[in-house]
Amino acid sequence: MKLIENSLNASYNLQKVNWKDFDEHLQKTKDKMIVKMQRIMSLKAKVIYLTECIKNTVKLFVFKQRICAKSKLWWNNEFIEIWKTLSSKKRIWKRCRNEDAWTEIVQMQNLYHDAIKLIKNQFWINFLNNVKEKKVFQTYKFTKSRRIEKLLSIQNSQKELKIKFNEKCEAFLKAMYSSSSKIQIYEELLLNESIQWSRVIKEKIKHAINFSAFRKALESDDMSFVIIQRAYKSILKIFNLVYSDLIENDYHSKIWREDMIIILKKSDKSNYSISKTYRIIMLLNCLDKVAEKIIAVRLSYTAEINDKLLNFDQIKGRKQRSVINAVLNLVHDA
Repeated sequence: MKLIENSLNASYNLQKVNWKDFDEHLQKTKDKMIVKMQRIMSLKAKVIYLTECIKNTVKLFVFKQRICAKSKLWWNNEFIEIWKTLSSKKRIWKRCRNEDAWTEIVQMQNLYHDAIKLIKNQFWINFLNNVKEKKVFQTYKFTKSRRIEKLLSIQNSQKELKIKFNEKCEAFLKAMYSSSSKIQIYEELLLNESIQWSRVIKEKIKHAINFSAFRKALESDDMSFVIIQRAYKSILKIFNLVYSDLIENDYHSKIWREDMIIILKKSDKSNYSISKTYRIIMLLNCLDKVAEKIIAVRLSYTAEINDKLLNFDQIKGRKQRSVINAVLNLVHDA
């Protein structure tokens, strides 16, 4: 199986960001951004401007992780001294080129590799002994390989093997969205009267941004909720202006709809040339997720206040409804 570099490895190093400079830069440019945003009439241009403002600030103050041989958590000061000693021995051997210097290099190399095994083993044992709750997922991060398997040839609907990348994508798309799958619309469930939607208020936007999980998988632009939350604190007026205009005008930006698709191999399958032996997940844009959360809250609120949308005894998928409500309905309605 051929392995290739995982493009998702090099994400932003959020642990070493100078958030103070990040916030100050946005504060300085906030007034200019607000004036320009108010002059922009196109909703598409507003989305592009907001995205570019955040990306440009990220490029200045947030840097990519540099994956190298020394970027390991087990790398300590004791090992650095051994590494320096080995380098010194190599320099001595290059100058004199005798057997004694070479023997010292061989002994130091053996000590060097033994130290790696010992330090790795001690670090792993200490980590497993002290791991708690959510840090269990860090175990998977330590054991995950930085190289991934290259996708094999895929059969299309005519059972022809496709080798090129574009042909594989087309085969997966046809398998996911077949022509036989059609959307059924039940006209009797459609309302004749128009629904009165609630207005998009600042508190809903703030809640959708601040209460989003910052460990969500990232899309190709690596714009995580950590960055969005920090940017919102500095330029909240721009966020409120953009999201209120987009949602109230029923506009879904095409830029935010550009998602990344990850193809995961299912385990214990005999033939991996069939598209059904893979599981496909989509990594959505985090800025688009905020809009989706706001719309979901509006839909939930509208469904609760409108008696024609949901049955009174509907329990599943509704807030503040549980098994207790279902039991009470059975007892009192029986």
